[in-house]
Amino acid sequence: MAQNISDFYRVVQQNDFARQFQFRVVQLANTNFNEDQLVYLETATLPGRSLNNVQVPFMGLNFNVPGTASYPGSESYSVTFRCDQNYNIRAVLENATFNSFDDGTSTGDYNIARNSSVITLNLLGKNGSTIRQYTLYGAYVVSVQDSTYNLGDAGSIVTVPATLAYQYWRVTTATTQAIPTTTETVGPLGL
Repeated sequence: MAQNISDFYRVVQQNDFARQFQFRVVQLANTNFNEDQLVYLETATLPGRSLNNVQVPFMGLNFNVPGTASYPGSESYSVTFRCDQNYNIRAVLENATFNSFDDGTSTGDYNIARNSSVITLNLLGKNGSTIRQYTLYGAYVVSVQDSTYNLGDAGSIVTVPATLAYQYWRVTTATTQAIPTTTETVGPLGL
């Protein structure tokens, strides 16, 4: 379909664009946050999903066949928190790593993360309502990275980078019908 500048402008007015700040993390694994704690996730990513390609050779040609699904980045899902004055956010994340494995006692709950241990991401519309919700299942804290301090700083807020892991994700709420349901018959690329 040929599109000129007027067509583009009309479609943009109808659909607009998603903004990077239009997300909220509403649940974060088994970290035991409560509503009185300042939990502000500054950065996160919407996770990806891909199909594994299987090559089937025949007469010197490799035919590409779709295989099973995989979740790239599920082993190192990076997030950044803004740190509260009492360092509660950092303490909760540190405790989660020690609960999984405590090197002081060589004990821990290092079983496969339960399905109840989830990360829930809400993608928001302009009015703050949830448009799509993604749930990442079997999530746990892998690491808490270094936080930087500087006596010469003008008062920047300290951040706590952390790495999480999860097993797989699903769209658990969608207010749009942009994605066909699994009962519909669709061809490659959803066409």
